[in-house]
Amino acid sequence: MPPKASKQPKESLQSATGMEVSISREANQATIDEDLPPVWEKVSNKILKTINERFDKFELSFQTLQTTLQTVTEKMNIAEEQIQEHEVRISSLETALAERKNELLRLKLDDLEGRSRRNNIKIVRVPEGEEKGKPTEFVAGLLPKLLGATHFAEPLIADRAHRVLQPKPPEGAKPRTIIARVHFYTEKERILRLRAGRNLDYNGHEVYIFPDYTAEVLSQRRSFRDVMQELRALQVTHTLRFPAKLCVQHNGQLKSFTSPSEAAKFVETDLKQD
Repeated sequence: MPPKASKQPKESLQSATGMEVSISREANQATIDEDLPPVWEKVSNKILKTINERFDKFELSFQTLQTTLQTVTEKMNIAEEQIQEHEVRISSLETALAERKNELLRLKLDDLEGRSRRNNIKIVRVPEGEEKGKPTEFVAGLLPKLLGATHFAEPLIADRAHRVLQPKPPEGAKPRTIIARVHFYTEKERILRLRAGRNLDYNGHEVYIFPDYTAEVLSQRRSFRDVMQELRALQVTHTLRFPAKLCVQHNGQLKSFTSPSEAAKFVETDLKQD
């Protein structure tokens, strides 16, 4: 019977082999531990570089956005200021336009009213009740008596006549003015020429005849009153044309004024210096 093999060498071989494997693993681990830090450093640097690059791009974009936003804000502020300025100007223009329109309408209405009174005359201080309920016929007969029948080759035609629309005054008070419309404008102008410089008497009452101007025109004409008094005192030929235009003859020239202040200055600097 053969002898049994001894187990001791086999066990020694296994033990040696295990030790070699263990030593090899430890060596590999040491090698990995030695190589790992440089690898992680490279990876982390690359990651950080990528993050930094993206951060730089983001920061640049953000700065550009901030700059753009600031520019837009400034433009909006300028636009708001301009809009406010334009609103003020537009409001001012609208007000001026409305005032201008109102002024033009007022002038137009005044012109229309003046044209409607073109043939009118006013007869002042005729006693109340003299017309006996027929003012139109009364005026048609009154004017030739006051101005002279010889100046009227044909009967005077009066379209209508009436007292001013006021309550009848008490006995002895100033009578109401008579307003009459003469049919022909030329007749009305002739009446005004005939009454100039004359004292008109009706049954012992001094009577006056005036053109029937609007309140605006009358106010404008009255503003030349002081200047015209000075012109009369200086014996300077002058006339006040409709609606309120003062014409003065001086050194063979005709001077015209629509402003009382300009006319007064002309009297002081030109006429009184001569």
